[in-house]
Amino acid sequence: MQQEQDRGFSLSALGLGLVTASLAECFYSSAGAYGARSILLLGFLSTAGLAAAAGLFAALAEKFDLFSGQGFLPKLAGWGFFAWFALETGRTIAAAQIVCREHFGSNALIAVLPVLLLVSWQMNGSALDRSARAIWWLLAAGILACLAGLWDQMYWHRLFGAEDPSLWADGWPKILIYPEYFALPLLCQGKKVRRGALLPFWSYAVQAGYAFVLELVLGQAAGPDYSGLELLRAWALGYFSRLDALLLLLWLAAALWRICLLAFVLRTLWQRNSGMEKNACIRNQNKGAQT
Repeated sequence: MQQEQDRGFSLSALGLGLVTASLAECFYSSAGAYGARSILLLGFLSTAGLAAAAGLFAALAEKFDLFSGQGFLPKLAGWGFFAWFALETGRTIAAAQIVCREHFGSNALIAVLPVLLLVSWQMNGSALDRSARAIWWLLAAGILACLAGLWDQMYWHRLFGAEDPSLWADGWPKILIYPEYFALPLLCQGKKVRRGALLPFWSYAVQAGYAFVLELVLGQAAGPDYSGLELLRAWALGYFSRLDALLLLLWLAAALWRICLLAFVLRTLWQRNSGMEKNACIRNQNKGAQT
């Protein structure tokens, strides 16, 4: 069991967490704040630079063993990432609570959260990795259903307004930065660390794809009075419409999984930084020697 945990997470599991967080940003950001072309082109340049920085940091982290929890610099880096992952956990919980309260009229997440954190604190990493596959299928089905419901409302001419704005008109698009980008040696093992430097492109794909479809449906004049959720509210499939609650429910399932993932990472960092993991290994070695 310990050997399975030591292999780390798969890139698809880490990508699921990033896709979930990026979708939350798209839901509650101002619709049309940045043009689709700006995000597709300028956002790609930002993402490429972020991927290069993530790869360089991963190489340095492996060289200096920054996530071992042994020594001043590893402990400083470990507690710094602990604070960053704790902040990201709080952001994910807040986004999930907003969805529960505003769209389902429920505060059930507050009651479930302590149990969820307790279970995920004790959960094995391999169990989280396997469960990510089922969440991926649900999320992919929701995305395909959403695109099918929006298909008849997409028009190419909406990408080009009466006055075609400059690529730089909206400024440089917002870049999404998550702690997973720079904690690859902690989350992955072996060749996955090098391939994990491309994780920023998962968030970029969500951000660019969402902006592109949003502009096809609403056009460039969406304005700051509209949020990205208007894209889900425009969904209609056959005789059914306004089934955005179903799509948000699928996102909520992915958000709960991400909370479990972040809680597991926080537990791992706590054990390494406080020396609990090293003491557990010593005890296991002593038991093996006695037997």
